[in-house]
Amino acid sequence: MKYFYTAVMFILFAHVSQAQNPDYENQWKTVEELELKGLPKSALKIVEDISKQAKKDNNNVQEIKALLYKSKFALILEEDAQLNIINDFKSEIAKSEFPKKNILENMLAHLYWQYFNQNRYTFYNRTKTSEKVDVTDFRTWDLQTLFNEIQIHYQNSLQNELMLQAEPLNKYDDVLMLEKDSKIFRPTLFDFLSHNALEFYKTNETSITKPAYKFEIDNPEFLADAFKFSTLNITSKDSASLQLQALKIYQNLLKFHLTDASPYAFVDIDIDRLNFVKQHAIFDKKWRVALQNS
Repeated sequence: MKYFYTAVMFILFAHVSQAQNPDYENQWKTVEELELKGLPKSALKIVEDISKQAKKDNNNVQEIKALLYKSKFALILEEDAQLNIINDFKSEIAKSEFPKKNILENMLAHLYWQYFNQNRYTFYNRTKTSEKVDVTDFRTWDLQTLFNEIQIHYQNSLQNELMLQAEPLNKYDDVLMLEKDSKIFRPTLFDFLSHNALEFYKTNETSITKPAYKFEIDNPEFLADAFKFSTLNITSKDSASLQLQALKIYQNLLKFHLTDASPYAFVDIDIDRLNFVKQHAIFDKKWRVALQNS
């Protein structure tokens, strides 16, 4: 439970800023005061009122913030909170449309990913199953099933790419707390969600399965200049490969920023791409082996 609490709190405090929409400011102040007094049930009631009002107002930002706070208080008040929180996210996603749906899909993937990070050894010691032991209880899943689910939700969060690219990140100031000037590098919702997904796809957890056709970063062209790299046709039978998906996200981000008037976002993602390829490439090893055998 404490690990899941950490994951929820990470999302909450990484994404919820102190700036408030004036229409909701007093209500959120009341929530904070009740929480400080050790009255989570009373605070939760106010959060539920905020959620209802936000739905009436079609205020996606406040709806998301309310969902995060409800998750936070559920961990304090409910016995089986982990499962309930995930189900609440799923239920809200099913009822949501762009862009709220994309943001929640991204957050749900992050919750699963953080749960794995805190229970890594449990998953590695668990036998792989041909199907989910329990369709709804992620705590019973094997490692491959969990990673497949994480990928599904990150990929869902990046749907409607053109619409995400047209969505300025500053529209979400009430629920995003970013470092000063960071929007120079993440100017749109597409950038923000893509970089969140990259944190998962860049992981070193690359040997979950070992298919005969395993994708590997074995092509020197992956270190080509940004324009050439963005046009490469990167395919593999190993479609579940995290490294494959990471390269595709790098491509999409570079294509998006290729003609920017300001170079900051483009240069930032290109440097990150080069570092990622350098870290995981195997073509240098192949060359060394070839030279030794020649």
